[in-house]
Amino acid sequence: GESIGLEYKKVPMIDLPLGATEDRVCGTIDIEKALTEGVKAFEPGLLAKANRGILYVDEVNLLDDHLVDILLDSAASGWNTVEREGISIKHPARFVLVGSGNPEEGELRPQLLDRFGMHAEIRTVRDPESRVQVVEQRSNFDKDPELCLKENYNAQEELKNKIVSAQKILNDVVLDYDLRVRI
Repeated sequence: GESIGLEYKKVPMIDLPLGATEDRVCGTIDIEKALTEGVKAFEPGLLAKANRGILYVDEVNLLDDHLVDILLDSAASGWNTVEREGISIKHPARFVLVGSGNPEEGELRPQLLDRFGMHAEIRTVRDPESRVQVVEQRSNFDKDPELCLKENYNAQEELKNKIVSAQKILNDVVLDYDLRVRI
């Protein structure tokens, strides 16, 4: 057998901004080029760019219902179809959906909530000393990102190694039924 080489690529993380249009999310077809030159000229959208990666939606609970429907269809089927003026293009759209939102600003549709593998509630840090530490760390990063990354390199590597080790033993983990229900 012939040896097949491996290539490692970074997982794309694509931001879906609030107020994005359907064309920006799904992609567009250049109708003029299709009609004049007879070729399908597809301009990929965010779903194509997020394929085999992560699609991050900030303020997901404020996303337009029409875009939520598109996300649900793509997440369920793993495909996105763009149709314009009788021309249709279908491309893979397999992504991990990550989102953030403030529940006080609006509820998340149950169908969309089901697409998230994990839910975490993030609360504001109330302790004044911890708040100052957070602000100082952010300010240090803003002033000199490279220095900040160097200073935190060892801690980040340690965390990364823990995550990789956990991934390796994940298939061997057995959870009690009661714990699975709580999760």
